[in-house]
Amino acid sequence: MGFRVEPLLELAALLAVLLFALSSVKTFFREGIPPGWDHPPHLVCSYLTSEFFLPQLTILGWDPYNNFGWVFNQFYNPGAYLLVAVIRYASFKLLDIVLSYKLALIITYVLPAVGAFCLAKATGGGVPAAALAALLSVVVTPQESVWLDAGLKQLYYIGMWPHRLGIGFALLALAAEWSALSGRGWKRLRRASASALLGAAAVLSHLMTGIALLMAEALVAVIFALKRFLHREGGLKVKVISAMPALVWDGVAFVTSVGGALALIAFWVVPLSLTNWEYHNLPTITWRTGPWGVRAFLGSLGPLVLALFAISIAASCASTRREHAPVLAVSASSALFMWIVSAASPFDGYLGLRLVSASALFALAAVLSERPPAALASVVSVLLLVATGPDSFKFRVLWWDVDLAKALPLSEGYAYYKFAGLARYLAFTAAALGAATLLGKAYSLVRRLKGSEAQLGYLGVGVAALLLVAVIAESHFRLTDFYYPYSETLIFKMDTDFPGIAKLVKIMEWVRANVPENTYVFYQDTLWKLGDWNYLPVSHYFYLSSILTGKPQIGGGFGTRYITHPLANTETDHLLGQPISWLAQRPERVYELARELGISYFVLFDKSLTAALKSRPDLFEEVYAEPPFHVFKTSTFNAIVDITSGEVLRVKLEPNRIVVVYKADRDAIVRIRQVFYPGWRAFVAGREVPVGRYYPGIPSYVWVPGDGVIANYRVPFIEIRVPPGTHALLLRYSMSTWGNDVSLITLAALLFLNATPATLRLARRRSALRPS
Repeated sequence: MGFRVEPLLELAALLAVLLFALSSVKTFFREGIPPGWDHPPHLVCSYLTSEFFLPQLTILGWDPYNNFGWVFNQFYNPGAYLLVAVIRYASFKLLDIVLSYKLALIITYVLPAVGAFCLAKATGGGVPAAALAALLSVVVTPQESVWLDAGLKQLYYIGMWPHRLGIGFALLALAAEWSALSGRGWKRLRRASASALLGAAAVLSHLMTGIALLMAEALVAVIFALKRFLHREGGLKVKVISAMPALVWDGVAFVTSVGGALALIAFWVVPLSLTNWEYHNLPTITWRTGPWGVRAFLGSLGPLVLALFAISIAASCASTRREHAPVLAVSASSALFMWIVSAASPFDGYLGLRLVSASALFALAAVLSERPPAALASVVSVLLLVATGPDSFKFRVLWWDVDLAKALPLSEGYAYYKFAGLARYLAFTAAALGAATLLGKAYSLVRRLKGSEAQLGYLGVGVAALLLVAVIAESHFRLTDFYYPYSETLIFKMDTDFPGIAKLVKIMEWVRANVPENTYVFYQDTLWKLGDWNYLPVSHYFYLSSILTGKPQIGGGFGTRYITHPLANTETDHLLGQPISWLAQRPERVYELARELGISYFVLFDKSLTAALKSRPDLFEEVYAEPPFHVFKTSTFNAIVDITSGEVLRVKLEPNRIVVVYKADRDAIVRIRQVFYPGWRAFVAGREVPVGRYYPGIPSYVWVPGDGVIANYRVPFIEIRVPPGTHALLLRYSMSTWGNDVSLITLAALLFLNATPATLRLARRRSALRPS
């Protein structure tokens, strides 16, 4: 058996890129937690998933501490929280939740590099192309958007790391599908099953990225099918007959990859389809950039990557049969021209038509070409079309009006620009293939030289490669902590590096020691009103209260489409769904809303509102102050759980479980100010009782932060009729559907699909070793 050097070179190249990346974020392991925007909520969700839900063999668990109760894993990023939980349990809980969370961030940061490396290799690129694709996936550049590009800036400052995690899994899934379509025999199905598992992980990590992956896989499968048909000899009938076996294998591989991924997540998708429209359908958080998104996307790539991307397309044109060269050149150049016109004039009403045309022309070039960049460019064009949103979906072609929204399932619920994240990393991979093509061509020319000319030529190619790497990585050293602790500045600070955090911690310590059970604490979110990245980070930091104090809280959370978002989100100039200026003039309305919602304590810093509450000592009492924060208690105790004809003796709110001990002389109604949601079951004295709903008396007109007013707003809370006597009312939450069975059967089928060939090979080897 010969010794193969290439696998060692691949491993060394990938490890070099990963070491470079890890050296840039070593400061993540300093004391404290990453404080940026969404990190505190993500940490809380990771903690609850790890400590309560996963031990019960579920991720669809009830969080009673935030947003008036919700199943956060049903709508947001369960894959990310599962990753933290897996890390924690893999260490046998030797790692605490904070360190497990930080390791998950590190894995998320480097995973797209691994995915881009594998995709570049799967598409036929060599070690230089794969290493360069990995490097482009981890470097930080000045043009990288903090909000839109799923890079390290977004991971740290905004905390939207599940988006990047989904992209990492999506790149790996696409690489596995590409290998399956390029392979032969049973290897295809094994790689397709790996793609299914990775695709399921991508969807669970970030739903929009998962949908983008499914679109990419479908388009790649179509391109492969057309290539197999085109490159057959003979007439149409002969081509169809000769290509049919390969097309059947392609179809099986595609169904295994995409269908397997969808079936694996049926346990999650089925409950989502049952609850999404009623509980998670507010008109907000749409990431709708419009046609401007084309310029944002191209600008985020930068001039060098765009140039390398164009070179990769040009190289594709050179790798085809002579009779196909004119068609390929015209289609590729026309597609690039469509991109240029789209960037120059995105608002003329024809952006959608141009991007659809560009995708089709790139796909044609990919079918005719022997190289993959045109196929990647076709996928990028489609994802960019979706990213620009509904403004690009409608256009006119001659006499026909086209509305692409009709062809995109559930497109009205998309977070549109999130589709550009995967497109960006596919563009990086294509650009890396183009750069490697240039270097490879130069290297092949040098090999023809002899003597000193060859030596100078090899030196020139090496210097050119190093210069390319240096240009790509130059800004990265300035924008990360690569040189820490020798650098003068610290880029990636933890919460303990901000002096104002101590005040927030004191507030929460007071809440833990003084606030009784069975009531909510309302926090005004500091976020960008007090956060400046000097004294305080821009952060939803008060969301940590739920696990630091064990007391249910309202406020401090990130923006969601969840039904209680107008009441629970406190980051803007609106509280409890109403303008702060309006509430400051009517403190009695704050008191009335508090009674309806079970809020007895307010933590506020808005000067006008604190002054208004101080002006009504009959309704509010200031019980603690840590300027600029003031803690107020309502004059009456506003309970989360109360009873109409009796007395509530004890209440215990836990994940997936609520216990209410009550005493009543006659039939009574227990009202629980938690969202009525499918999956609750209630028991009194061992007998199941129906779980009903009621609607609190809150305004029907509320402000959705950043999206204006919505009318006819209602939130269902839980209401249960109970018998007389002293009893314990037990509520259990569990969501189980037929999707669970589908996921288990699919997982078993994929395992069987991979185990069968291995078992047969082992049996053949044993039979061959037996003496005759």
